Amino acid sequence: MFSSMRPKNLPLFFYLSASYLLGYAVCAFLFYLINVRVISRSVRTFDREDAESESQEYMELLRNKAAGDWLAEEVAHESFPDATLFAVRVFGPDGKIAFAASLPNNLEFPGGWTRSSETDAQPPPKIGHKKVYLPSQKRYIQVRTSRLDDGRILQVAKSTDLENIQRHILSNTSLMFFLLASLVTLANGFWMMAITLRPIKQITSEMAKIVETGSFDHGVTAVNSRIAELNSLGEFFNLMISKNATLIKAMRDTLDNVAHDFRTPLTRIRGTAEVSLNAHAATPENEALLGTLADIIDDCDNARIQLQNLMDIREMESGCVRLDFRTLDMKQMIAGVAELYALLAEDKEIALTLDMPKGAARLEGDENRLSQVLANLVDNAVKYTPRGGRVRIALEADATNLRITVADTGIGIPKEEHALIWQRLYRSRNARNEKGIGLGLSIIKAVVDAHGGRITLDSAPGKGSTFVLVLPVRPRAFTGYSRKYLF
Repeated sequence: MFSSMRPKNLPLFFYLSASYLLGYAVCAFLFYLINVRVISRSVRTFDREDAESESQEYMELLRNKAAGDWLAEEVAHESFPDATLFAVRVFGPDGKIAFAASLPNNLEFPGGWTRSSETDAQPPPKIGHKKVYLPSQKRYIQVRTSRLDDGRILQVAKSTDLENIQRHILSNTSLMFFLLASLVTLANGFWMMAITLRPIKQITSEMAKIVETGSFDHGVTAVNSRIAELNSLGEFFNLMISKNATLIKAMRDTLDNVAHDFRTPLTRIRGTAEVSLNAHAATPENEALLGTLADIIDDCDNARIQLQNLMDIREMESGCVRLDFRTLDMKQMIAGVAELYALLAEDKEIALTLDMPKGAARLEGDENRLSQVLANLVDNAVKYTPRGGRVRIALEADATNLRITVADTGIGIPKEEHALIWQRLYRSRNARNEKGIGLGLSIIKAVVDAHGGRITLDSAPGKGSTFVLVLPVRPRAFTGYSRKYLF
């Protein structure tokens, strides 16, 4: 449940570009708000000063011409841009509108601009400056109220569309600049990805290859980056790989030498035990002795087999093992291996079934080695399947490949161990209560690789294991002229 809620992993390029874009978007938005504020204040200040100037001019005219019937004509002759709002009105001492004119004529001013009050008396407007928002125009209009010497009140209102125009220009400019900056940000993200992710991907690829193959023999490619820290990381990684390769080689050489050197003393021990066993007749007095000698012979035989397996694996890994290629009847081989383990499966009440194709199934390969592979797979399946389980061996054939499947209902192998079980001496934690030293799957992998095939595993704890072995009908190394090849 919790694993399904984990966020999806994304590449570094996404985080670089997203962080740059987010940072720029926040800065650009704040810059836009600041500019809008500055534009609004400057334009409204300009309109206020313009309204004050017009107010002074109309006050002078009213002093000279007390009647206000000329206001409409005067306003009509004002040369303002079409988007400019301009209005003038005069209140009498009684608070009623004496004269009013506006551009446009139907100026939608809150409460009306030219409409007279229906009451006989209204409180006079406050002297000074104020701004009034016009919802229909979606902008502010600056109103200047002045008192004349004769007690009348003059109001001049003006609003240019400069604020909206500049806001529109600012919006378009900001949008274009943001799009341009986004392209630059993406380009910068690609550039950063190129100089940072390339060496990281190289190191990751090398690590994945080593984990997959378990081989340090080919070394790693030197990291060449423009970033000093990544170069240092690559150098330390190469140094670590080199030291690990040296250590593993030393361990393998030591193990190979031990395997080689132990064969002679094991042969002597077995020979001595066999001679002693044959030299004593079976009597009640020496029954325990004879049993011990027989156990020594069996243990020596098992140890020699394991030591031989170690040396065989080493030869296959080094590419110096000779395989005797010949035409094999795989149906017959699989049936023989199944018959060999049928009694053991019956003792554990395990259903061992075969699924064979109707036609022929032949390939070119080493009979002994492939029999060893099949025997190891079936042996593991029977060994690690609980009583009452099932083991199925299936064979499929086509013109180019043979596909052999060995599936069981056994204890299974954890997913994190799937890449490790092919290594020498590695044993799954679920299988450590059974006898063995962890060489069977290593031998299988080496033989399959030598035949140019591949083997895969699908397994989970408690759900059994399915090994799928795919072998080419004619390995690339086989030409038909010789039966032995050096790999």
